[in-house]
Amino acid sequence: MKLEIAESLIYSYLKHSEGCRIVQTNWRTSGKWVITEYETERARKLYNKISDSEFFNGVFKNSSFQQLIKQAEIDVLGINTAENTIYGIDIAFHSSGINYGSNTETAFRIVKKIFRTIFVMQTFFDENEKFNSYFVTPKVHHATKILIDDLMIKAREIID
Repeated sequence: MKLEIAESLIYSYLKHSEGCRIVQTNWRTSGKWVITEYETERARKLYNKISDSEFFNGVFKNSSFQQLIKQAEIDVLGINTAENTIYGIDIAFHSSGINYGSNTETAFRIVKKIFRTIFVMQTFFDENEKFNSYFVTPKVHHATKILIDDLMIKAREIID
């Protein structure tokens, strides 16, 4: 088993700085879990709201809500039971900087990962009050960062 340094660092951060009593790396859903309509209702509404938005209408491309939930993996998941807060953090390290294609493609892919993490947390941890989804990377091209920042401002307008 290889040790992911960034995951270990975020694990410690969630445990000691955010007060998460439960922290797990590489958290995945199970194909054996039964997911009810009630459990997905909140996340599905948000998915539809984002999909219908003029800014994000292509962010999920051909991925249905069900696919996003089934394929989800959260690099580090933390649960702060005292504050009813869930943290989902995705981590990527590319030595030459994060690059999933053009700056726009990279920005949309990162935003999609953030949204997917929110959907998963809302579906499987719906009883919690606060959800925090982060994408962490040490190196991003300046132009990509500007696009991501703009998309995050627009995302906050859609998400309460």
